[in-house]
Amino acid sequence: MNDPLATRITPEVLAETFPGAEGIKEIAGDPPIASVLMDGEVAGYAFSTHETVHPQGYSGESFDIIVGLGLDSRITGTTILETHEPMLGPNLIPVERMSDYLDSLTGMDVRRPVRITGQRGVDGVAGATISATAMHSAIIQASRKVARIEGMVAGSTGPLALDRDSYDDETWAQLEADGSVATLDLTRGEVADRLGVKISEDEAKEPFVTLHVAIATPAGIGRNLFGAKWYTNHLAQLELGEHLLVIMGEGPYSWRGPSMQMTDIFQRIQIVQGDKTIRLTKNDQLRHTAIRTEGAPRLNEIGLFRLSSDSGFDVLAPWRFELLVDPQEFGNAAGDAEPVSFSLPYRMPARYVLGEDADLEAAGLKEPTYVLFGLLKESGLNNWQRVWISRLPSIAGLGALLLTLTGILFFQDAITRRRRLHRWLRLGFLAVVVVWLGWMMDAQLTIINVISYFSAAFDANYDWAVFLIDPLVFILSVYVALTLLLWGRGVFCGWLCPFGALQELLANGARWLKVPQVTIPETLQTRLWTLKYVVVVVIAVIAVYSMSTASKAAEVEPFKTAIILGFDRAWPYVLYAGLLLTASLFIERFFCRFMCPLGGALTILGRFHLLHWLKRRPQCGNPCHVCEKSCPVGAVHSDGKINMNECFQCLDCQVDYYDDRTCPPLAARRKRISRLAEAGPSGERPAVAAVNG
Repeated sequence: MNDPLATRITPEVLAETFPGAEGIKEIAGDPPIASVLMDGEVAGYAFSTHETVHPQGYSGESFDIIVGLGLDSRITGTTILETHEPMLGPNLIPVERMSDYLDSLTGMDVRRPVRITGQRGVDGVAGATISATAMHSAIIQASRKVARIEGMVAGSTGPLALDRDSYDDETWAQLEADGSVATLDLTRGEVADRLGVKISEDEAKEPFVTLHVAIATPAGIGRNLFGAKWYTNHLAQLELGEHLLVIMGEGPYSWRGPSMQMTDIFQRIQIVQGDKTIRLTKNDQLRHTAIRTEGAPRLNEIGLFRLSSDSGFDVLAPWRFELLVDPQEFGNAAGDAEPVSFSLPYRMPARYVLGEDADLEAAGLKEPTYVLFGLLKESGLNNWQRVWISRLPSIAGLGALLLTLTGILFFQDAITRRRRLHRWLRLGFLAVVVVWLGWMMDAQLTIINVISYFSAAFDANYDWAVFLIDPLVFILSVYVALTLLLWGRGVFCGWLCPFGALQELLANGARWLKVPQVTIPETLQTRLWTLKYVVVVVIAVIAVYSMSTASKAAEVEPFKTAIILGFDRAWPYVLYAGLLLTASLFIERFFCRFMCPLGGALTILGRFHLLHWLKRRPQCGNPCHVCEKSCPVGAVHSDGKINMNECFQCLDCQVDYYDDRTCPPLAARRKRISRLAEAGPSGERPAVAAVNG
């Protein structure tokens, strides 16, 4: 990215970015912009997102995408030259797949509003939503900046511009329906009332004139009215800044008037815009052709005029067409009466105007659209806000999942008193985490998330909005941060990690199938626990020097392979993930316990949590060792204490704690109470030892 733009836009890059280009005329400006030649003429521009808008990806580093932009403000192509995004690479999501996604921008008019969302509509790059959105946004922003620099988006009302090129076949009725053609229909009675003339009822019903008016400059209007050939011919007669006005009439009254033989000014018509009145003259008139629109009425008068900006006419602002009727030209009206005018308001339909929704709304061209039950105006939302609103169902689903987990943690005593309830509640929750949260929503936190958050915290220029592009991951990260402070590492690792949940579900299946389980001696296990801390430190040190290298080192986590990419990856990565899952059949949560850098980082961050809700008794560890043996991850030491740094909050030990058939102190108490009951009222009452709980 530090090389000059001229060396980066190779012939191969130019051919992909600007198909059909002959070469580059020059590269100039700040940011540097290359003028692209076709048929010996400048046909557009090529530029880099890196130098034009200095984009920031998920990694916090910029990326270099060469973009082509035609003179019509449409993107001609894109080429990714360099990226440091953690989810992109030969063995991850291929850059070619991201390129295919960005190809959807080819042909897009950058003057039009562009919606960027993080929904899973970008299935080709699922798992790299933040990177895809950042690149998508950078291309649009860079293209708009270049279009402004090169004067390609100058409009008559600031940020708005007339769309001259868009075209769809439409009938006369369709043109009238959206205001492309405005119609004024007058009867003799309506005119007589304005003139103060009394006429018979039958005469009042007679048609006076029907006028149709349109600005025919946009192809969507003019080409539909005149046909492609004659529309092009009419446009060729215009000078820069001029627009086509077409006036069409039916009925006995002539809007031209007989006096046109003696004067250059059309006496019966005028254009009024604001405080300006524009009179049309013979010099403004162009030679017209027939109206060819399907369903057009039988017209007896057609006029085609040029309206120039020199006259003060603004094609995007409201104006009105006025028909002037002289009393002397209407029957026996009084000769000294003043002419009366009949107005036909006209406003260019919003679909022919280029600009952002907010600018269209401010100009009165578009009604605001409200979202979130009418609370927010859609045009005022930025990219991440649109993503959040578009993913409200998923966010609600995650909210329900987290609320359920919070309820489990707060009411764990009531749940763990019922062994069957706890078992099915936990297995069901873990299944939802694997299938919905992991495989369907891609909401798998990784060590890269933790490193990215820390990097952003120490970078004053980091745009935190980058993290908001993926709402589920962001919400999950906030929840994990809060639960780290309260309960420590176990809440995420034991309940919300899709890969961890997958391991535990497989382990449960293995035990059901009588697969022999390996018990690791406490001394060896203590040494193995340190391995994950070594891994997280190594990755963190690497990240200080290179985030992209750290992303490669983070491949020790199989999360991308098994969860985010759903095993759709090169075979060595699938084999590695498969081996770890196979190990979990014999040693529950093998990877979580001994190798996971994310688990190591969360252990360090949550080491001094506030709440200690897992209950113990004085008998735990001496003489009782039930929980030590039943803990699936070996977090209960031989002395009965729970190592909260290694505890996954599965609550299995609490189930044993409340089970009077499993916990020896409770079992002994139950037996003594049973003997007491058998002795009856007259029997000897044996002393009952106190037991905590």
